[in-house]
Amino acid sequence: MSEPGPRSTFEDAGKAVRGASELAARVLSSLALAGLALLSAWFGGLVLIVVWLVAAIAVLREWLGLICVPRNVLTAFWIFGSASLILSAFSNQFFGFDSYLMIIPAAIGSVVLGVFARFRGGPSLWTAAGPLYSAIVVLAPLWLREREPDGLVALLWLFLVVWISDIGAFFTGRRIGGPKLWPAVSPKKTWSGLFGGLFFGTLLASGFVLLDRMVVGPVFVGGVVLFALTLATSLVSELGDLFESAMKRHFGAKDSGHIIPGHGGIMDRLDSFVSAGLFAVIMLDLFGF
Repeated sequence: MSEPGPRSTFEDAGKAVRGASELAARVLSSLALAGLALLSAWFGGLVLIVVWLVAAIAVLREWLGLICVPRNVLTAFWIFGSASLILSAFSNQFFGFDSYLMIIPAAIGSVVLGVFARFRGGPSLWTAAGPLYSAIVVLAPLWLREREPDGLVALLWLFLVVWISDIGAFFTGRRIGGPKLWPAVSPKKTWSGLFGGLFFGTLLASGFVLLDRMVVGPVFVGGVVLFALTLATSLVSELGDLFESAMKRHFGAKDSGHIIPGHGGIMDRLDSFVSAGLFAVIMLDLFGF
């Protein structure tokens, strides 16, 4: 067997350095984004709306670019869609809308953009879905934070479910490996990663709520309901990640953008959050928790 030559040794070293550099960038950008999210949750109100509205507008821009909206209308579509997101985010102050009614301006924007896209020869259904998907980015944390008296705990719980499920899936999948989850959509994801994400996301996010109940008081769901809700939300968050992977594969893209070092776009970071946030809000309201 021949010994590896200098070239292959240098190439391996270069790959190791790039891998370490990418991981460092990923960790640092994750910490910065997590810090911003936690600050928005703590202050609530206008700070929360502005932080997540900016994220929602960024997601809409990446969505429209990802689905290949024609360049001659891309900016106009984005501006109009962003206006509908702003109206939705502030619809309580502007129109007195409450709870789910706040999505009405974004829904109107979706219909209008879908109609215009159809006449322009663009992907009308995908275009129409953009403002609705992006609206969840700002409305889900707003709906959770405004819950009384457990809004802050509910939003922090959601953050932990999404973040820890993602981290648990990433490291468990790398450590254990094994059969691929859905190689045609996301070649790197494994079944071990899925179950690792579910386990750690459910355990730690539920543990946070139980600790809060012991220290502060029972202001959020507990017992078996807490673990069942957390497990289901963790699963939905991972399905949201798979949905965006399938969408990117459908449109032939690797990332939704390149704004976040080591991650890609804003949409790449919030895919799990959108699905988990909407699911959590609906479940908490549907069952009166």
